[in-house]
Amino acid sequence: MGRMKFGRSDLIIFIFSLAILSGPAYTIMDEFNYEGSDDCQSYLSLSKGKIDQSPVRRYRVIVPLVAGAIDRIAGKFIERFRPWSTTVDFSLSLSFLVVNSLLMSLFSLLIYRLTLFYVTMPVAAVISLLSLLTCRWTSYFSGLPLVDSLYLVVIAMVLLGIKGKYNGLLILAIFIGPWAKEAFIFMAPLVLIFSSIRLSRQVIYFVVSGILVFAFRYLLDTIAGNSFTESFMADTGHFSYITVSVKRLFSFHGLYEVLSVTGIWVLLFIPLLYNKELRRKISGSVDRYIWWYIPVVFIHMLLSTDIARMFYLVLPALVIVYAIIIENLGILQKISAQLPKGQSR
Repeated sequence: MGRMKFGRSDLIIFIFSLAILSGPAYTIMDEFNYEGSDDCQSYLSLSKGKIDQSPVRRYRVIVPLVAGAIDRIAGKFIERFRPWSTTVDFSLSLSFLVVNSLLMSLFSLLIYRLTLFYVTMPVAAVISLLSLLTCRWTSYFSGLPLVDSLYLVVIAMVLLGIKGKYNGLLILAIFIGPWAKEAFIFMAPLVLIFSSIRLSRQVIYFVVSGILVFAFRYLLDTIAGNSFTESFMADTGHFSYITVSVKRLFSFHGLYEVLSVTGIWVLLFIPLLYNKELRRKISGSVDRYIWWYIPVVFIHMLLSTDIARMFYLVLPALVIVYAIIIENLGILQKISAQLPKGQSR
């Protein structure tokens, strides 16, 4: 069992990530049509204390509450910087951007730390991390009033916690996960099977976490005058999406959506077609629980008609694989050899 520590290099990666994603995130925030997104409308309303929202989304309160608090505290100051061209609720939208950008930068840092377990060259981990930071969905989750960022952080906490045997990180994920998204239930088996926490303790943690979440749900529904069972019916209703999702996934457009998540980075898989040693390296060095995580991603995809958005969850595994490919193909050495050398005096 290890204890996770952060150093100066982690701060550099965090700032590096924030610097890359903040610009595109702002553009998304400024130009996105909020009126056409039920998700955005729900979370904007939650941030204002309007709890009578969709039975699927109204319990995901952490990000909206933090963004709403920032807006109430600093909203008047933020409004002084409102661009003349913007039509959005600037101070509240920017508050969401701040929260989500920080969370997505933390997600990137955790994935970087996870990748370092699989490569010996940190620069390979940094380059592969760019596949995550330059993805259009990263800008989407960073710049819009959504809650995916917190769920992604929880996923990274689980994957890193298992690999590094960081039990504190895993316990934190157990308690935050259900508040981030109900789909955390599909991550629970990975924790139960592969974590270093004793099973009896895990069961206790999950039970206590569940009690806290359901007590909050019951209280919220009682205050709002909603039926407590309505949310369960809405959640189970996602299983009706499976047929539609399968059809989309195996259509030309569905395949394009999935491939577009990683963009041009998918070309890194080409060497795997002819390099048997590289395939052996990847299959031998990547842990079993990472491979089991991939079917969990597909479960998310099948239960949501937005398959590209859910396929984004596979990026932690892809970043690891990309880093191994980059390191073992000698790409970095070739780039270094082509760089101009400084002239001696």
